[in-house]
Amino acid sequence: MRKKAKFLSRRNVYKGYCFDAVEDQVIWPNGKELSRSLIMHPGISVMVPILEVNRIILLKQYRYGAGRVLWEVPAGTISPGETPLQCAKREIVEETGFKASRWKKLTSCYTSPGYNTEVIHCFAASQLCESQASPEEDEVLESKVIAVQEVKNMIKEGKIQDAKSLVALFSYFKKL
Repeated sequence: MRKKAKFLSRRNVYKGYCFDAVEDQVIWPNGKELSRSLIMHPGISVMVPILEVNRIILLKQYRYGAGRVLWEVPAGTISPGETPLQCAKREIVEETGFKASRWKKLTSCYTSPGYNTEVIHCFAASQLCESQASPEEDEVLESKVIAVQEVKNMIKEGKIQDAKSLVALFSYFKKL
């Protein structure tokens, strides 16, 4: 058995502002010819902004897919030609109004690799200094500094339900 599918052809189905959808014809690892739908996403960078040792900046942000405001860590879609770290450095300023002089890679993971190419790149951002926030026009958000123990309590109580934020926070807490 082959270890990966053999690509035969692609048909573009949808082009959107942050992802595209395609329909691929492939030879599957078991030798069968199949059609596979795939969301093509450039990936995102997610950061845990750390103020001092025991405080983290979280965002309250309206999310259309959830139909409500969620607690999250800052994050953003990687632009063409941008590295995950460059994206993280841009997004932390845009969304929180802080710059970080120290960055540490926490982890990377796939969101749903069965049908999606999106990878989440998680970072810890520390040694923060104030800058000027400049959220994009579709970002309705509010930042709040919260003690680490309170963030852990929010997770336990189900108040943080955003997967990318949970992955980043769990990765950060594991490395403390």
